[in-house]
Amino acid sequence: MYDIVFISFNETNADRGYLDLLKHIVKLDNCVHRIHGVTGIHQAHIAAAKIVSTNMFWVVDADAWIVDDFDFAWEPDANVLHWGIPETQCINIWKSLNPVNKLEYGYGGVKLFPRE
Repeated sequence: MYDIVFISFNETNADRGYLDLLKHIVKLDNCVHRIHGVTGIHQAHIAAAKIVSTNMFWVVDADAWIVDDFDFAWEPDANVLHWGIPETQCINIWKSLNPVNKLEYGYGGVKLFPRE
């Protein structure tokens, strides 16, 4: 199981989102961390990579709502290549549903980052 990092800055419902995330993973063996108040998403990702203990880690943004059947136990396969790169060295991005226009795309979705 990979560590999970919840990233927040000044989102109105960030605390509620964090508690919601904890409810979703209570049965799993993932370690959950929270990064809060780091300016810039890239800098927040760097801060996240510094606190995790697993070779990959999940990123959940503060404005994300986790669906009940999301699988934080999923693991990438080193034998699966994306543009010649093993899946374990890629940023894996799940689609998110935009509640305003009902479109699905990767922006704002849960991500699985390699620690490096």
